[in-house]
Amino acid sequence: MSDKNGFNFSRKIWHVLGLIIPVSLYLDLFRDYNGFVYASRAVIVTYLGIFLFLLVILESIRLTSSSFEAFFFKHFGFLMKESERTRFNGTVPYFFANFLVVLFFPPEIAVLSILFLVVGDPTAAYVGSKYGKNRFYNGKSREGIIGFFVSTFVVGLIVLFLFTISKPESFLSLKWGEEISLFPVLILALGVLAACLTEFFSSTVAKGLIDDNLLIPIVSSIVISFFSFLFLRHIPSEFFFSPFDLYLQK
Repeated sequence: MSDKNGFNFSRKIWHVLGLIIPVSLYLDLFRDYNGFVYASRAVIVTYLGIFLFLLVILESIRLTSSSFEAFFFKHFGFLMKESERTRFNGTVPYFFANFLVVLFFPPEIAVLSILFLVVGDPTAAYVGSKYGKNRFYNGKSREGIIGFFVSTFVVGLIVLFLFTISKPESFLSLKWGEEISLFPVLILALGVLAACLTEFFSSTVAKGLIDDNLLIPIVSSIVISFFSFLFLRHIPSEFFFSPFDLYLQK
């Protein structure tokens, strides 16, 4: 369901449903589940892994069976691009990126990087399709990029504020004791900039398995981690999660 400017509302609404993941992680919805130390992370990663596995199988069948592909596109084509008929649809790298950042990065970084994609991508697409007049060589617009940056930066500030209230000991907290710290805001801005540049320069390769849906969360997570080390002196072992501890019991 696209408007006259080519903006697919149904597809973007489907992507926005991805808010469930960062919201669940932030609220720690599954805390204490089954006696796990990292219960919310364990539950989210497990279900993402199962869903991703089934999705890859489904997509593999679709790409090798013309009859199933026709059936699938007839009923779910409104969520897809025409170019995705011959490659994996964007949902695969989208959920793979979610899986990786939730598994390996702390909740603060995972929440931010996923929101960069969930908020920034549809905002850039909408602003670019409706107001984009200054186009670059790749068809993307200056207005869309600005929309991406502004929307993700504002949402990121809200997330930093929420973490400051709910988790004041967080390395991205805006308060250090009684003092206000602007380093997290600078780190956020650099993460947003990285996400913008990734959105601008990314393309779809490897039969659809690598695109902006995969790269934006991963690149922005790495950038935020790097500058957290540079400015806040948090060494990797202090905030990178070991997957071997995923199902650690209390």
